[in-house]
Amino acid sequence: MLARISALAATAAGVRVMHPSMLSAGRFFAFLALTSASYAHPKDLDTSTPGPMVPFELRSDFLVVVTGQVGELADLKFIVDTGSSYTVIDQKVADKLRLPRRPGKVTNFDRDIPVEWADVRELRAGPIRAPAASVMIVRLAKYSEFAENVDGIIGLDLLSRGKKLTIDYERRVLSFELAENGTGDRLPSRSLVVPIIIQGLRMRLLVDTGSRDVLLYRDRLRKGLPEIRTEGETRTAVIGRLPATQVNLPGVKIGGPEKVATVFLIDGPGQGDPLGVDGYLGPASLHAKRIEFDFAASKLRWQ
Repeated sequence: MLARISALAATAAGVRVMHPSMLSAGRFFAFLALTSASYAHPKDLDTSTPGPMVPFELRSDFLVVVTGQVGELADLKFIVDTGSSYTVIDQKVADKLRLPRRPGKVTNFDRDIPVEWADVRELRAGPIRAPAASVMIVRLAKYSEFAENVDGIIGLDLLSRGKKLTIDYERRVLSFELAENGTGDRLPSRSLVVPIIIQGLRMRLLVDTGSRDVLLYRDRLRKGLPEIRTEGETRTAVIGRLPATQVNLPGVKIGGPEKVATVFLIDGPGQGDPLGVDGYLGPASLHAKRIEFDFAASKLRWQ
């Protein structure tokens, strides 16, 4: 996670978006169409080649970075982030392209953070193609040490246009299958929200490739489990400046048998949370060789 940004409201060109959020590899949330997803058995994982496959670079053991292009500017680096509802490009890229911009803002818990928006005619990132896109413009290095050497972030506004997104961590390749009409027409951003069971308590986590770990809202966990059992707590920091408590929890079930899991407890978004998720699931915490986001079937598969 980058800096803590809970985006309760943002406006851009008259469009109002809402979402309690954080900034991970680039946590900029809009109002999402949340999709309650389920886990699928690993045997159902598609081992064929459903769409174009491209290599990616794995940074810090969890960030998927692909090469892309905006307009005529090529050889750019983009983080693929299922936890960010908007696609973002760095201010330096927008400056080089001389993009006309319009003002906007993201509202944190207690302050408004100014941002800019721009329209680009063509954006490519790995197998993802968009003939036109509205993107957020920010100085990424200001928010995260992980974003210092990247040029942008591909968010759900582009990712969820496809039917499937598959990340093969073992082979370091990424594939992207378009919807059945093959056009990649603009659809409401769809994030996958999956269940996790902790000592009998069911919680809902947003699947976030921009995060490394399992992050839980402290207040919701304590409220649901006043007598929660732990095997040690350590004050720490999760990815940069986000304060958290590391906890080993027995009785955790994530699409399989119960186990002792290491999770990180963070402060919740407070009142006025329109989303209702209880935290974030970083796919890297699954130690998966391959993971598939099936947006069409609302399934998460891994092996």
